[in-house]
Amino acid sequence: MENRKQERARRFVTAILERCREDKGFAARLRRADNPDTEHYAYGALASFGIALEDDEERRPHAVIAAGLSRSGREQDGSLGLGEALRRCVESEEQGEARLRRMLACRTTEEVCRMLRPLLSFIAARDAPLCHARLLDDLLSFRFEDGRRRVCLRWAQEYYGRSASDADGQAGEGDA
Repeated sequence: MENRKQERARRFVTAILERCREDKGFAARLRRADNPDTEHYAYGALASFGIALEDDEERRPHAVIAAGLSRSGREQDGSLGLGEALRRCVESEEQGEARLRRMLACRTTEEVCRMLRPLLSFIAARDAPLCHARLLDDLLSFRFEDGRRRVCLRWAQEYYGRSASDADGQAGEGDA
């Protein structure tokens, strides 16, 4: 079941990126989905992917991801989780932690989508290769208490965790 959900998110992201490349009007309509008041411009695109428009918990995450993809200007989806992408984009640890804490404090899908909109713009402006498919899966899991807890813990782990290359670089500097 989990693989099927991940595959659906990956297909959605790939199709949105492809269509944005081919149709600038489509991309412009999706960028308007970034605002809840103009989200309706993306309804046609979302419905064509089988998104239940009446289901806020499904529509909002897809709209936010579609808008983020249309703004990113990327040719393909990235590979970084939200926490790691944020860590790579911030200039100071305090700035990153404040943004992360705001995301971790969210309790509803609506709230996390609202907080995510400016964060996606921030990440796109710094050209971090965010994995939108993984983020979409995270947002769709956010409606369930256990899913929300797992997602928040993963974001924190990605942000605070150190990659093996970071750890090796630090160890090498101290030994010299």
